[in-house]
Amino acid sequence: MNVFVALLAGTIWISSASAAEVSVRKVQPGTYEFVLSNPIGMGESEARARIAEAAASTCKDLTAVPGRWRYESKEPVGGGDPSRETFRFVPEVSCVPGAHMQAGERGPTLQNEAESRRVQEEVKLKSEAYFQLIASKRSDEALTQVAVAGMGVSAARWRSDKRSFQTMAGEPLEISIRKITVYDNPAAAPRPGLYVAADYSNVYRDVPIHCGYLMWFRPIGGELRITREESGHVTSEQLRSIPSAQLPEIKRRLRCLAP
Repeated sequence: MNVFVALLAGTIWISSASAAEVSVRKVQPGTYEFVLSNPIGMGESEARARIAEAAASTCKDLTAVPGRWRYESKEPVGGGDPSRETFRFVPEVSCVPGAHMQAGERGPTLQNEAESRRVQEEVKLKSEAYFQLIASKRSDEALTQVAVAGMGVSAARWRSDKRSFQTMAGEPLEISIRKITVYDNPAAAPRPGLYVAADYSNVYRDVPIHCGYLMWFRPIGGELRITREESGHVTSEQLRSIPSAQLPEIKRRLRCLAP
């Protein structure tokens, strides 16, 4: 049986993109979803360059501001036909009059290392609670931790996605935040403030591998909320079809971190 595992963790593969195709779909007024498809993987810079060209054409005299995005790679495991592998880069872009990205030097928002450690512990606890709330079907409470507008998804779509995943996954057996990374007011970020990534590796009854990261953002004078969530998973049925020799590579692509 051919089993395809969706890899949605921002993993990048480097290759030629001569066969790449870009399509566009209007999500709402002024916001578009672009889909770049390629038979095999490609570099991030090349993928973004292709999308930037299409976005400029779509936005015309307006400024194209990138929003939520994801990478997808679907490839056969367990001896499937490698020619059926596909790669897709799917970003959302808003066409905004007079928009511009923040740039230049920015000062840190954290005063010292002790404050950084407190933030890391806070994000760890918030991330664990977030997954537990979803598993307990308390999605409305979990949603208060998410900046859905910044993620380019509606609250209704977010709830639907979480309900679908939890129905498939079953009860959680382990919620584990493996790594916390702090990015204090980086100059290249679209908004000034504190960015904190929480890498996780969770285990559910019917989804033994669920990995990815949450990106928490705290604007100047604001509160921490999730602005991006990347994840990939392998179901119990899929896992039975994966040769043990392939498992480490699959976990690597899903951003699964060792304890």
